[in-house]
Amino acid sequence: MRAHLASAALAVAVLTLQTGGGASGVLPGLHPDLVLLFVLAAGMRRGETAGALWGVGLGFVQDAFSAGLPGVNLLTKGILGYAAGSLSDQLDCDNPNTQALVASSATLLQGAVTLSLLEVFSAGSGVLAPFLGTVAPAAALNGVLLPAASHARRSLLRWRGRRFADSGA
Repeated sequence: MRAHLASAALAVAVLTLQTGGGASGVLPGLHPDLVLLFVLAAGMRRGETAGALWGVGLGFVQDAFSAGLPGVNLLTKGILGYAAGSLSDQLDCDNPNTQALVASSATLLQGAVTLSLLEVFSAGSGVLAPFLGTVAPAAALNGVLLPAASHARRSLLRWRGRRFADSGA
C-alpha cells in the first residue's frame, strides 16, 4: 500500500512539474518528458499492465492540460508503457544502458508519432527539422535522466533501509 501511495504522490509531482513548465528549465531548448520517464520506469519495474495503466492515466491528464492534439499523449504513453513492461521479462531493466536505450527510443518514437500527427491534422511545416532540432536532443536528455533517476531511487531505498535497520537494532 505504501508503494502505491508513494507512486501516486510521485506521479502528481511529475505531472505538476511537466504541465507547470518546471521541467523546461534544465537547459535552454531542452524539454525532458518526465511523465514519459515515469511511465517507462513503472512499466519496466512493475510490468505491462502497470505501464499501460500509468501511461493511459497520466497521458489523459497531460492531454487535458496541454494545447496539443487531443489524445496523443494518452495513446503514445499507454502504448510505450505497455511496451516497456513487456520488455521487462526480456531485458535487464536494472542496467543503466538498457534504461537509457529504452528512454531514448521511446522519446524518439513518441516524437515521431506526435510530429506525424501534427503534420497530418494541422498546418504542418515539415517533420525532419523539428525532429532533429527538438526530439533528438530530448531523447538524449531522457536517455541520461532515466538511469540517473533509477540510481537515485535505489540509493534512497538503500539509505532508508539502513536507517530503519539501525534504528530497529
